[in-house]
Amino acid sequence: MLIDAVANESSVYFFFIAGYLFQHLSARFEYRKYLKRKIQTVILPYLLLSIPALYIFTMLTQRIGMWDWFYDMKLWQQITLFLLTGKHLAPLWFVPTIALFYLCAPLFIWIDRKAPSAYWLIPPFLLLSTWLGRDGPHGPLDKAVYLLPVYLLGMAFSHSKQVAMSLVMRWWPILLLIAMLGMAGVMSGWPQPPFWQMPMKTSLALILTWLLYRYHGFFGNRLDYIAEVSFGIFFIHAYFISAIKLVTVYVLYGSIYDGQGSADIPGNLPGFCIYAGLVIVCTVSIIWIAKRILGKNSRMIIGA
Repeated sequence: MLIDAVANESSVYFFFIAGYLFQHLSARFEYRKYLKRKIQTVILPYLLLSIPALYIFTMLTQRIGMWDWFYDMKLWQQITLFLLTGKHLAPLWFVPTIALFYLCAPLFIWIDRKAPSAYWLIPPFLLLSTWLGRDGPHGPLDKAVYLLPVYLLGMAFSHSKQVAMSLVMRWWPILLLIAMLGMAGVMSGWPQPPFWQMPMKTSLALILTWLLYRYHGFFGNRLDYIAEVSFGIFFIHAYFISAIKLVTVYVLYGSIYDGQGSADIPGNLPGFCIYAGLVIVCTVSIIWIAKRILGKNSRMIIGA
């Protein structure tokens, strides 16, 4: 339960960082150029790297957890719905969701430049997200509503960096208490709603940002390459998660993992660390090779 509480819904951090970087880099914002760049470096790699998963889950086997009526549709409809929801590969729901934020970029720019008082809506929005949760019948729309206050929080943090840093430095014990309360809720299985991951991860996002700002010298440039290729890691890591799981389950049980939980890998902290380390090493290695082969075109194919 501890590993699940810490690792699950870490997309909250990703959206906080996305909002932070959007505001930080917004001085020369031009919507047409912005969309063109996102199409080239996010949407195009998403389409290309989706091809293996789309082939597997439309031609070779059925994706577990899809709607009952999904595989009654025509092939092109299945592919279209997969791409619109990102359900063909677990982490890829992120792309249809963040694409909605790309489309709303002019509104975010207007808020940041003309109506920064709207940032005061973040606390009630966070409470709403904590109550609604991440999942719902409308897929990316539900996730976008859930993650909107985190994205805005990242923007607000960047908009007023010094004030934000001083506030986190002053109130970090309260933020840590909220994070621990949220973790207790997740680990203890408290009734939902509320959904405890949101206050937990949001508080930790603020604390981690402050810690990285204060102690960035400790890390130096040792993690720069991983940061540089982080989007590429996101795009392809799920393939390695599945491949390593298939191999591990086959070695342990002599059967192919079928996704039903009948032959799960035993969960423990050392196993999780080894598993995560293998995924990172494999993905970074493949990305390094791809960048060497593809050169400047690598971002349009693998997102890095």
